[in-house]
Amino acid sequence: MPGRHFVLAFSGGLDTSYCLAVLVDRGERVTTVTVNTGGFPPEELAQIDARARELGAVEHVVVDGRERLYEEFVSYILKADYLRNGVYPSCVGVERMLQAEEVTRAALGRGADAIAHGSTGAGNDHVRFDAVTKALAPKLEIHGLIRDEQHTREQERDFLRARGHAVSDITAKYSFNFGILGTTIGGEETYGSWEYLPEEAWPTTRSVGDAPDAPADLIVSFERGLPVSCERADGGELPDLGERAIGVPGYDVLALLNAVGGEHGVGRGVHTGQTIMGIAGRLGFEAPGMLTLIAAHRELERLVLTNAQQSVKATLGQTFGDMLHEGRYYDPLLDDIRAFLDSSQERVTGDVRVRLHKGNIVALGARSPHSLLDAGRALGSTYGHGSSLWSGDDARAFAHIYATAGVVAKAAADGSRPR
Repeated sequence: MPGRHFVLAFSGGLDTSYCLAVLVDRGERVTTVTVNTGGFPPEELAQIDARARELGAVEHVVVDGRERLYEEFVSYILKADYLRNGVYPSCVGVERMLQAEEVTRAALGRGADAIAHGSTGAGNDHVRFDAVTKALAPKLEIHGLIRDEQHTREQERDFLRARGHAVSDITAKYSFNFGILGTTIGGEETYGSWEYLPEEAWPTTRSVGDAPDAPADLIVSFERGLPVSCERADGGELPDLGERAIGVPGYDVLALLNAVGGEHGVGRGVHTGQTIMGIAGRLGFEAPGMLTLIAAHRELERLVLTNAQQSVKATLGQTFGDMLHEGRYYDPLLDDIRAFLDSSQERVTGDVRVRLHKGNIVALGARSPHSLLDAGRALGSTYGHGSSLWSGDDARAFAHIYATAGVVAKAAADGSRPR
């Protein structure tokens, strides 16, 4: 009697390879789905296809989710300047919704009995996958084999090798997730809070010691808050993205900065924070492109947005990013905040000069047709010198009145009158 039909979210890594092998071993029919969110070049997609068929998949499907991911999620993470706990640009969290949706739709379209994923039960991903599937297909069975059976990576490696499937030592030691926002890394060193990942664990960036001595000075151009081009400040050549380019300007700029930043040791980090499950977790990440764009975007916003705009946007942007990171993808508040973010970016247009050097990202300068600094100078005000908009007596009177609230508060606290 034929087994049930499963649709498995498949990256070709250790966890999902193990899930596929186990399901096939149990007599189930498995369709594997790989959603390309920017982490797989064409040659790697071919290897994943071959891996799925070698492990027994009856069908392998590749979904190109790059453009949709950028337009619906990455663009808003950038508009929000979102960094989880001020450090991490949620390299994986915003991709999981798209991946889970595509896997669920593939299952519904094929009349499958269940979907499966390779997430553990300790982190965030299993909650993200389950939340999306339950929203789109409440009656569809969900199997998280790694979560449910709690196998170690060593046990997964041994299971696959015992059945004649190759597993590299580095794959058995570290887990990697690749996407356009960056790469996440998990391994023995990230299980505690003291050790740092060794050089072998960083797959896409150079160490600072191996980075070029000469910096890369770039000009990143934005229109309404989103990147539209990137060029070298000296007019030199930048890497050719080839088949990695998709013709969406912002996406291609992000991919280009991932390549250039990685060469200059930019973008490595370790994030420690609380998971959706309520425990503390730690992971390594590489996000040279996103960290560079956020630094440049913030510099441009400082030039064109008021303090009040920046303050409110920081609060709403953090809320937006946290909700995405925590898998609350269908809460209508996200659409409300998207509308605010779109409005906030109407004048965020201009160029930013950025230097990438030995792991550092330095915003060297910015220019914009909506510059508040240039507008003030045109009216006769130059910071550090004075202004034709007021006299010295006006400035002294303003300072006197402005100080009044503090004078009164200090006197009340002291229980005495000012001297």
